Amino acid sequence: MTLTLPVGSILYFESAPNSNTWIKLSEHNRAPVSIETYRHEQSQRMANGSLRKLWIADKKNISTSWSMLPSYATMTVDGGYGAWELRNFYLTTGKSAFRVKVSYNGVREEIFNAFFTSCSFTVVKRNVKEKSTDVAQEFWDANISLEEV
Repeated sequence: MTLTLPVGSILYFESAPNSNTWIKLSEHNRAPVSIETYRHEQSQRMANGSLRKLWIADKKNISTSWSMLPSYATMTVDGGYGAWELRNFYLTTGKSAFRVKVSYNGVREEIFNAFFTSCSFTVVKRNVKEKSTDVAQEFWDANISLEEV
């Protein structure tokens, strides 16, 4: 049975370009989400000793990780993407820029285009099928890093 969290997931990916259909990433054993702002600017010291700065843009870098994340959404505590689904997204849609939604409290959110800067998966544990009708389940450690376009 899927558990619905009061404010939902913090991270969502758009399922296809311009579809406005959002895929939630699971909160199942998720580590804190790091949201950093990187300021692109040029600075130059002038002949009189003063400093001149040219601000270009502020860009976000987001990273998080999961420990013992089940493979599929049907096995996560909240129905969000599991490790295998996240990996498939990375290998297909994640090859180019995609939209990311950061939902802070269910009301306040930011949407921006991003690329994967890194993505890694490690199989930590596998269960054994008891009967031929059982589904084998892997548990993964997953890490992702995203950078705003």
